[in-house]
Amino acid sequence: MNCLKHIFVVIAAGLVLSPFTSCKKLLDQDPINSPYGPVFWTNQRDAEQGIAGNYALLRKALTSNTAYDQNMSHFAYGSLPAFEFMDYNQYDLGFLVKGGDGFNNADFLGSYLEGYHDWTPYYKVITQANLVLHHLPLIPDAKFTDQPTKTRNRLMGEAYFLRAFTYFYMARIWGDVPQVLTYDANPGQATNIARTNEKIILDSCVRDLKNAISLLPMVYTNGSERAVRANKGAAFGLLAHVYMWKNFLNKGGVASDLTNAIAAVDSVAASGQYQLLPAESYPKIFHGKSNEGVFEINMQVGNGEQQVEKGFYYSILKEPFIQTKTAKPDAPNLELIGALYGDNTPDVRLQYFFSTLDADKPYNSVICKFAGPNRENIYYKNPATFSQAAVDANIILIRYADLLLLRAEAYADQGNFGAALADINTVRARAHADLLTADDIDDIKWEVMRERSRELYAEGQRWFDLVRTGLLTNAEIAGGNFPQSRFDAGGWKWPVGRVLFLNNNVITQNPFWLGRVK
Repeated sequence: MNCLKHIFVVIAAGLVLSPFTSCKKLLDQDPINSPYGPVFWTNQRDAEQGIAGNYALLRKALTSNTAYDQNMSHFAYGSLPAFEFMDYNQYDLGFLVKGGDGFNNADFLGSYLEGYHDWTPYYKVITQANLVLHHLPLIPDAKFTDQPTKTRNRLMGEAYFLRAFTYFYMARIWGDVPQVLTYDANPGQATNIARTNEKIILDSCVRDLKNAISLLPMVYTNGSERAVRANKGAAFGLLAHVYMWKNFLNKGGVASDLTNAIAAVDSVAASGQYQLLPAESYPKIFHGKSNEGVFEINMQVGNGEQQVEKGFYYSILKEPFIQTKTAKPDAPNLELIGALYGDNTPDVRLQYFFSTLDADKPYNSVICKFAGPNRENIYYKNPATFSQAAVDANIILIRYADLLLLRAEAYADQGNFGAALADINTVRARAHADLLTADDIDDIKWEVMRERSRELYAEGQRWFDLVRTGLLTNAEIAGGNFPQSRFDAGGWKWPVGRVLFLNNNVITQNPFWLGRVK
């Protein structure tokens, strides 16, 4: 029988959609209820709500997938396996940071991490983007309340961006993934789809981002939308990341990957829309929508989207940052932090990002960068009793400092030592750190990695940085042990969830995990 596809109702722009139900085909994520073409996609308001639903689905995908409801899937992929934590004493997530080689084979022989292996939430984002791209051009100009061409272009550009972001995100986790780039009007008759080579996936991301760049404005007309909705700068920033991942997959054999990445960051810089905020404003960066933000997920209290008493930011804090919270599940990797900063450093990131770095009591050590060193971003729904606390901070996915250091990595890969060092020192100057000279650096590629690790600590970036640079296997730089043989076998990729094989008999498991995931 036909499977009634995932039903959703957009309650209001930006709100989370209604629950989804399961059905037979893996990629059949077509939402049908009010979004029937003749009913829903009729005017500008429908189109705006459709793209708002797209952002909501992305937020849901990045803040789910854990049995303990800590809403930290983004950080479980990018930070917890990357040796930024010595321990994470929570049943399902602790396996990601124990064992000395990132995550162990045996860690995946059970259901406790199954949610992290399931790419279904990301295909819901892609399906919604395909829905927008199909229906939006069919809405008559007369049904737009604002300038039809300009408005349609902006919304189409956002859909292209969100599709590219989601495919890029999945490719970094699983490698090859099934590719669906068109709207299916009859998903009940859909056939199963095999995985598409990750290089082809990235090529499609490039095409989508070039389309987005041609359609999106650079300047935000509404300050409340800054960084949390895609603009031309976000598309260029993501394009730089895509080209750097292509450079990794191509093993440095395609020179244009690096030149294209540098050009994309140059376009962001030349726009004049972004800047490094002063070090004293680090809390504002993580609160969100600052001039340093390029793309981020809106989680602010003012929008009613904060995670109350849950989520990665909340879980890594305790008193005095959150009153009455006396324990937390993690212990930051103090050895790695010490190696990154050294002794007697003037680098203010050490005090803005961390608190109580006590080697004898690592569970008392706190990563406070998102809360603010003086609790600037802590919110209590009931302040009189210090209850229902939330960290009033967005999930930062791309920011200007990240792009400057990504450009430094591209320059380093080209052998352009001077340009790489200049970008490193731009970021270090903001942190009041000593500027580096050629005599201070043994290997410029290593130094870029160190600087990215300092600046982006616990932002869900370091695992992908270590993989992309190949430094995951370098214990001195990575801060932990990951065997070269496992890296060469693609063991840095995550396994494909067992549940996905129940719905699709043509997909295959990542080779490293064959016989290891049961």
